[in-house]
Amino acid sequence: MDVFGLVKKHVIEPVAPGLVNTPSSKRLNDKELLLLLARAAWDSYSLSGDCTGLELRDKQRQNSEGDNWLNGIQYGLYEILGGKHKGKKILAFRGTDLSNAVSGGMTLLQDLSVAFPAHGGPVAPIKLAIKAAVKATWDKDPDFICGHSLGGLIAECVCGETGKPGASFNAPGPWGVVPSNNLLTGDKYDGVKFEVHLTRRDPVSQVGSYMGPDHSHVGSPIWHDGSDHLMDPMIAEFGK
Repeated sequence: MDVFGLVKKHVIEPVAPGLVNTPSSKRLNDKELLLLLARAAWDSYSLSGDCTGLELRDKQRQNSEGDNWLNGIQYGLYEILGGKHKGKKILAFRGTDLSNAVSGGMTLLQDLSVAFPAHGGPVAPIKLAIKAAVKATWDKDPDFICGHSLGGLIAECVCGETGKPGASFNAPGPWGVVPSNNLLTGDKYDGVKFEVHLTRRDPVSQVGSYMGPDHSHVGSPIWHDGSDHLMDPMIAEFGK
């Protein structure tokens, strides 16, 4: 195939990491659903189930109690209680959490390995977390997936492997600075309704490939003013 044919292919179709990163997920264009996804991402840290419009149906903790320290990720499975999405389920992946030694140690290792995942090969902490999240998604079969920060990166990678719609919030980009560090290995995000929400002066939202955060995610980011990395400002904005 000639050079122009290759370029055309890379612009239109999903391609392997390290070639041309062309965001190809679509917008949700659904304020009701976006607010519920944001609330689920927020609650995934505590798994309290205290989020309006949702009921916590299942969960996996990551802490020092029982066998929880063996879990590579923490997540909550939520059922939507009303509105046009009533009865559908959201699987929310938690981000970095320093509230206890187990989750703090595990998620910090995952954070560090985001920068250099190739050094750990297939057993790099972040790759093991993504693998666990993909398995949980197949097992729980949610209608939507989401996550904040590290959890958002995981959600984007799960979207790439499963084609599940959803959203990420203030997440680092899964496309690495160098091709060997790319974490987005699946291409099933193409055409999927998955939104990426980032905050302009949040340092974590700036992490991504050499092309910048606008070209480091499954889709073109929706930018929000501010510098807060936490979910609270976004939830307040989505609820207006």
